[in-house]
Amino acid sequence: MTRTTTLHTAAVPCPAPWLPSRGQASYALGVLLLAYMFSIMDRQILSLLVGPIQQSLHVNDTWMGMLHGFTFAAFYSLAGLPLARLIDRGNRRLIITVGIGVWCLATAASGLATEFWHLLVARICVAVGEAVLLPGAVSLISDLFVPHKRGRALGVFGAGGPVGVGGGLLATGLVLGYFSAHPVTLPVLGTLAPWQTTLMSIGLPGLIVLALMFGVPEPRMRGARVVPGSAPLGVPLAEVGAFLRSNQRSFATIVLGLGCYNAAVYGGGTWVPSYLVREFGWTYAKAGTVMGLIMCVSAPLGVLGASWLGEFWHRRGVENGNLRVAIIASIGLPVGAIPLLLAPDASMALPFLALTAALWVCLFGVGPALIVEMSPTPMRGQFIALFTGVLNLLGAGIGPVAIGVITDYVLADPAAIRYSILAVTLIACTLAAVLLSGARRSFSRTLQLARGWQPGSNCAIQPGNKRDPS
Repeated sequence: MTRTTTLHTAAVPCPAPWLPSRGQASYALGVLLLAYMFSIMDRQILSLLVGPIQQSLHVNDTWMGMLHGFTFAAFYSLAGLPLARLIDRGNRRLIITVGIGVWCLATAASGLATEFWHLLVARICVAVGEAVLLPGAVSLISDLFVPHKRGRALGVFGAGGPVGVGGGLLATGLVLGYFSAHPVTLPVLGTLAPWQTTLMSIGLPGLIVLALMFGVPEPRMRGARVVPGSAPLGVPLAEVGAFLRSNQRSFATIVLGLGCYNAAVYGGGTWVPSYLVREFGWTYAKAGTVMGLIMCVSAPLGVLGASWLGEFWHRRGVENGNLRVAIIASIGLPVGAIPLLLAPDASMALPFLALTAALWVCLFGVGPALIVEMSPTPMRGQFIALFTGVLNLLGAGIGPVAIGVITDYVLADPAAIRYSILAVTLIACTLAAVLLSGARRSFSRTLQLARGWQPGSNCAIQPGNKRDPS
């Protein structure tokens, strides 16, 4: 028998959750933005250290792709769903704070690696720590901002991703260049390789965000009281599964489509620095500095512009505005990537690198906003975790590895990496455009079901404020 959800039109009125002041909400958004920047920096740092690590630990492109991509993605995804259950029920501020500590210390510990497996274990810990941030932050931001400001807030938060990429590349390039000229010798450890000291120098400063997190408000902890006879905070896993099954077409096509898009994004982002080094004779330090500067300028414009376009369509009554943006991005990314990868010299490649950088990150805000739109409020953390898990498995897990495998075993020529990146970009973006276009019909139905969903006649929580954020 098919289980259906009954809408109780005569249900007991549900008092709205506590909302912070504008200053508190802005502070929380700023801290979460900073945390996101550090997480992306720590995640992407290996893209500039490929060459030095390969020389030191004697591994090929395929194994570096596995380290930077599949291993991280697999453990990020495995940890994501159980952590999201905690996020949908518990103190999100505390869970995010612990995650920040884990991934920052693990990034710094990566600098102590002397064998490939040491680095592998450290990257697994980075993945588990970072798995809490996106579902926790998106869930928290969604409770801190009213609906007509939520999309913009998520867009600002999403901008932390590209700023983190750009800042990470710039900082890594500068730090790597410095330590290449000034090696560090420590007691017991001896002289460290420049890539080792770079990992330590980038990982440890993120711990500053730990102190800042204590000032972030948690609406669940602000005077909420349980109503007698009501459901506990969060909903049973069976309810989450039932909603997912009844909307499987929307979730499958959108999440898989965005995952394919991310395969092109993570693949290109991981290997384009190596392309600049191998094709144009740059150093990794120079590649990081130039890419970092470009990303810091063009990438925020891409993510904020995409979020603005989605909201522009929403204000004009277009329900699938964010979905439209995702389809356009899937078609547009190859337009920038093809001339970037086929450019005869660096001066012709750089303008298209700026365009490609904006397109790489333009769904950082739009993607989570799509999932928030499709998810009932008590399930957002779990659906965001599912979303980020699939995105990482397809994006970080397949994109960088596929490029490494094509370079090593199909083309068998490290200098041909431009064609490997191009092949993965074209295939992934084509699949993304087809899948996302196929979601348009079912998407509107899912939006309506998400807005009308409720677990029963009573609220799980009755806070002491009458403002309604949702």
